[in-house]
Amino acid sequence: MAIESLQQLGAVFLSPVLTYFNQHLSQQQPADRPLFFLAREGYWLEQAFQHYAAAKSCQADTRYMLVSRSFLFKIGLLKPQTYTYSLNFTFSGSLYELMRSRFMLSDTKIREVFSAKEFNKALQLPQDLAQVADLLAAKIPQLTPVISASADAYQRYLTELGFFAHDKVDVVDLGYGGTIQTLLSLIYNIDTCGHYLIASNPGEKQLGDNTITMRGYLHEGVKLGEGYVPLDRSMFLEGLLTAPVGQFQDIRLSPLPHRTFDFYYGRKVSTQHQFHLVEAVCQGALAQLESFAQQGIEFSKPEVETLYTTYVTKKGLLPRHSWPLFEIDDDIASEGTVNGIDFFGLRV
Repeated sequence: MAIESLQQLGAVFLSPVLTYFNQHLSQQQPADRPLFFLAREGYWLEQAFQHYAAAKSCQADTRYMLVSRSFLFKIGLLKPQTYTYSLNFTFSGSLYELMRSRFMLSDTKIREVFSAKEFNKALQLPQDLAQVADLLAAKIPQLTPVISASADAYQRYLTELGFFAHDKVDVVDLGYGGTIQTLLSLIYNIDTCGHYLIASNPGEKQLGDNTITMRGYLHEGVKLGEGYVPLDRSMFLEGLLTAPVGQFQDIRLSPLPHRTFDFYYGRKVSTQHQFHLVEAVCQGALAQLESFAQQGIEFSKPEVETLYTTYVTKKGLLPRHSWPLFEIDDDIASEGTVNGIDFFGLRV
C-alpha cells in the first residue's frame, strides 16, 4: 500500500514538473553536444530526460556527472579566481573550521599547510574574504601536494566522460545560482551553458576569457526568500530527486586493476537509507511522464507552479509514507540535516 501511494505521488506531484522541464530541455538541447546532468539531482533528471526522449522518439546524448560544490571548492583552492565564490558566504569561526567544513580538508592536511597560529585565527565571512583569499593564494605551493591527487583524477574522469570534447559544455540541474557551472568554467577555462528549472542569475556573462549562459525554464531572476514558492520550498524537489549515495566528496585513481577511479561520498541521510521508497516515487513519475509524452500532453508554467505550490504549502497532501524522503543535508551551509515537512510545518 505504501509503495502504491508513493508511486501515485510521483505520478501526480513529480511527473508534471519533470514533463514541463523536459518539454523545454528537449527543444533547447544542442544538436551536436551531449547534456551533462549534474550532482545527485542529475541522477533522476537524466533518467527522466531519457524516458521523455524515448517516448518522443528523439535523440538523447546524455552523461551523468559526479560533482558537488564542496568538491569544486576544494580543488578550486589551487585556482584563486574561485575564491570569490567559495568564500562569499556567512561564516564565523576559525580557519581550521572553515577548511574542514567548506573545503573538506582533513585534520592532518590542515596541519601540513597552516601553522597553529594561522588555523586558530578567528574569521568572519564575507567580511574577511579578501584577507582569507590572500592567505590561501600564498599557500598554493603547500596546498598543491594536498589537492593535486584529487584534481588530477577528476580531470581525467571528466576527460573520459567527454567533458572536454567540445568548445562548449551544456550542464543540467534543478538550479539555482549556477555555482557549480561557474566553478567548472573557472577551473577548466571552458564556455558553459546551464539548463535549469529555475535560474537565479539568468543570461550570458563573461568570466575572464570564457562565456557562461544560464537559462531557467520555469522561472528566471528570482532568489531564495523573495516569495517564489517553487524556489523557497525547492527542498521538496531536492529530497525526491537524489542519488542513492551521499554527497560526492572525492575521487582518486584506483590502484585496483579492474577499475580506473575510486569515488568517495559523504554521509547518507534518511532518503539514501530508504532509497527503495525514492525509487517508488520516481518510477511512478517516470511512467506517468512517458504516458504524458506519448499522448502529447504538455503543461504550462502556471499549471506547474500552482500544482507544486499547492502540494508544498497545504497539510495532508503529501502522504505520511513520503515524509522521511524530504530530508536533505546542507552541511556546506552549516545547516546540517533539514526535513521540509517539519521546517515548513506540514506535519499533521
